[in-house]
Amino acid sequence: MTAPQAEPAIRVLSLGAGVQSSTLLLLAASGRIPRPDLAIMADTKWEPAAVYEHLHRLRRIAEQAGIELVVVSAGDIRRDALDPQSRFASMPLFTLGPKGQRGMARRQCTNQYKINCIKKEVRSRLGYVHPARVPAGVHAVMQIGISLDEVGRARDSDVRYMVNSFPLLDLGWRREDCVRHLEANGLPNTPRSSCLGAGARD
Repeated sequence: MTAPQAEPAIRVLSLGAGVQSSTLLLLAASGRIPRPDLAIMADTKWEPAAVYEHLHRLRRIAEQAGIELVVVSAGDIRRDALDPQSRFASMPLFTLGPKGQRGMARRQCTNQYKINCIKKEVRSRLGYVHPARVPAGVHAVMQIGISLDEVGRARDSDVRYMVNSFPLLDLGWRREDCVRHLEANGLPNTPRSSCLGAGARD
């Protein structure tokens, strides 16, 4: 996961408004990690009410730190799921088999409702809206909130104009470290970030 030698054109915090990404915003605001030019949240329009309430708190923190917080969206995931005319990407809905076995439907929605609209915003900020080609060496560093207990999720970006970084891994922080930091800085009860269609994971 080695970044290119060239300096990034912009630094972006991927903000899910959950525990880990909220911790990144606090760390950036206090100068403990490099400060991003902006934080991007991809809104499915069907997040829990607690996530939207928490987002208001995060927006105040970002404003005080001079970090632009933008919310992007690819549409309303619930409305699209109910619309027979919509070309809908399936959610990871939990299922129960005839013998009581648990399962999960095929997941496709993350790309459509999260990743792709973040890529679109990053391209716009770099000045190369699709289908314009982003020149080699022009890139954004993406700060992603993955902690040590979920290190298996840390991967390189699939596009060269986004270079992923994982500040929580650099710090050696686990989720419980993030929770303690949030509580110590006035953000207790930070919710999990997961659209309502995905169900409660734990």
